Amino acid sequence: MHATLLGTFLSLGAAASALAGTDFHAVSSSLTSSVLHGGDRELTALGFVTSSSVQNGSNFLHWADGSLTNNIGTYGWTAAMPRDMGSSNSVSGNADRADSATPFGGESSSTGTLSEVFGSFGGYKNMSWIIDGEDNGAWTLDLLLGAGQMLNADADSNTVELSILERGGNSDLRVRGIRSDGSFTSAIDMLRGATGATGWTLDTIEIGGSQSVKGVGISLDASWQNLVGFRFEAANGMNGPDLVGVGVTNALVPSPGALALLGAAVLVGRRRR
Repeated sequence: MHATLLGTFLSLGAAASALAGTDFHAVSSSLTSSVLHGGDRELTALGFVTSSSVQNGSNFLHWADGSLTNNIGTYGWTAAMPRDMGSSNSVSGNADRADSATPFGGESSSTGTLSEVFGSFGGYKNMSWIIDGEDNGAWTLDLLLGAGQMLNADADSNTVELSILERGGNSDLRVRGIRSDGSFTSAIDMLRGATGATGWTLDTIEIGGSQSVKGVGISLDASWQNLVGFRFEAANGMNGPDLVGVGVTNALVPSPGALALLGAAVLVGRRRR
């Protein structure tokens, strides 16, 4: 009987550990791979230390809308935002690209868009297109999932729901979830010390040398429910994070509105039959 009770307590302890709060899992370079298409990079696998979760390029293609607010203004998903071309560093957060990457559509006018940086580039997210931040600059980025999609964290400390890739690994970034009712979750900070190397470097137009791309996978706790997107905040003192990519779990669920529409469509179909 004592052995049975001890086994029960051990099982309960293991379950409690798995259902812990928010956990950060550094990216593992040995579990991560990518392919270069000229100067454009496609992620093929993304693995993490102390997590069995594995992501790939599809995890970075769920974004369908968003906006970025910097020291110049606010720019929507397809709006042309001014870029720092060279070392002017006058825009606190702006689109940038690897020296050898395909130019942005607005290259001749020194602009880029969020849809280019975070949307599909010939079927994959181009990891050579990024949002470049300045050392003491502040910017806010909202990324929204596709219509009818929603993320619910499973509160398992082993499961990565959100992954962030950042150039340099020497900056911090604040993260909030955007709920379907427009409210926000409490903020968490992705600290530079939690990241791990992906195994590739990135040299963009705005800097004069290559830097390691690093990243982290985040296991969200049970308070991160009914999410239709995320807000990322760079504040003074965070050392200007350079956001390469944001991935989310592929285990997304239909939003209540999408389920209601689906139910209505089913009822109409039944009536017609």
